[in-house]
Amino acid sequence: MKNKSIEVYVEKAVDGTYWGTTQNLPGVVTAFGNSLEELKINLQEAYSDYLEMAIEVNEEWIQEVLHANVFVYRLDIQALFKLIPEIKISSLAKKAGINESLMRQYATGKANASEERAKKIEKALHELGNELLSVTF
Repeated sequence: MKNKSIEVYVEKAVDGTYWGTTQNLPGVVTAFGNSLEELKINLQEAYSDYLEMAIEVNEEWIQEVLHANVFVYRLDIQALFKLIPEIKISSLAKKAGINESLMRQYATGKANASEERAKKIEKALHELGNELLSVTF
C-alpha cells in the first residue's frame, strides 16, 4: 500500500458525533469526533497507534501499509446532507440534472443512487466548490 490512500467511511450518528472507519487496511482503524475536523485528527492519531502496535508485534503486513498516509474520506449521499446541512437538496439536484424528488429520496436513505448518479452528484458538488472558491471579497 506504499503511497496509496486509506479509504475511510464516514457516518454521522444521531447524537451528532462523526464516526470514521477504514475500509482497506488489514484490521480496522476507527475514530470519532464532535466535528469532521476532529474526526480527521483523531483518526490520524488512531492510525499512528495502529502502525506503532503493528511494528511492535512485527506484523507481516506492516510494509504494505507503513507509507500509506493519505486519507480519502467517503460519505454516502444521505450522510452528505447530514454533514453539510447548508447544501440545499433542490439546488444540488438541479445542478446535477437529477429530479428533485429522487434526490430527496437519496438524501433520506429511501433510495440508493447508482454509481453513475453518485458520480453526477459528486461532479455537481465539485462544481459548486469551485464556484465558492472563486469568490473573493
